[in-house]
Amino acid sequence: MKVDDQRSDADRKASEDATRRNEHSAGRLARHRESQAREALGRRSPTTFDAGRFATNAQPLTPAEQAAQARQRKHTAEPRPTSARFNSPSTGDEAPKDTGKKKKKKKPGSGGAG
Repeated sequence: MKVDDQRSDADRKASEDATRRNEHSAGRLARHRESQAREALGRRSPTTFDAGRFATNAQPLTPAEQAAQARQRKHTAEPRPTSARFNSPSTGDEAPKDTGKKKKKKKPGSGGAG
């Protein structure tokens, strides 16, 4: 197949330069998208879309990976408010008294069945 290129050398050079700029820009955009995906995986919020797992034919998470993610979520979550109440002796309040029933210890030799 014979192709006649009617463009001048300056037009060809300008076209090649534009192609190189577009390739450079595409590479930069791809790197930026990948870095955002890595950051999103690090945050792991409920709204994060795990694009890497859905875009590829990745296997489901192993139990070890699931445990690691659960630990990560636990450590990054807001702390829950405590339900324990502590009274300071300096305020005059007494510590709560133990109102639970105590078990009686059985005396040796006092078995019911015999």
